[in-house]
Amino acid sequence: MTTVDSESLILKPFDKLPLLHTATILLVGSEGVGKHDLAKSIVGIDTDVSYQVRTTVSLPLPSLKDTSRPRIDFVCFIIDLTNKESFSNVEKSLRYIDGRYFLGRACFVALKVKKHVSRCVPLEILNSLADRWGVTILYGGLETDAESMTLARQILTMTEIAAGFKKNISPMLIESTKVAYNLL
Repeated sequence: MTTVDSESLILKPFDKLPLLHTATILLVGSEGVGKHDLAKSIVGIDTDVSYQVRTTVSLPLPSLKDTSRPRIDFVCFIIDLTNKESFSNVEKSLRYIDGRYFLGRACFVALKVKKHVSRCVPLEILNSLADRWGVTILYGGLETDAESMTLARQILTMTEIAAGFKKNISPMLIESTKVAYNLL
């Protein structure tokens, strides 16, 4: 029987070489939250850079496919605010991601924010989680094409910065600006 070192299960941002003019986005979220719809919207946007979008229900990722897996440049944790299991799945998955992702290489995507009546996850709890991990929250929806495209463009912009495709802008610059702005 082989044992798996818990350190080897941690997803790390710099454990592989980047692909030329390509960034890889990992969407983490429970079944039925809209990961595949969001992935289609992201891939459907015409850009100068090539994007790969991978999806998973939770972390850790299976180590069996580790050799064929590309470097993950950006991670989106998708939370359906009307599904408590969706939130707890993301909470558990956060344990399996290297802390360097929380320096501008990850975000939370909060869906179904407008559904006040059926919301199971209060915004205060989500904001608390985001503050604790230092992660940006993108609020949006996937109900219409316009909402999907807006969310996809926001994710692509954050990914371009994280992957180094935006000249003179780095995730650390964004984070330090955010901190400085909050101190004012």
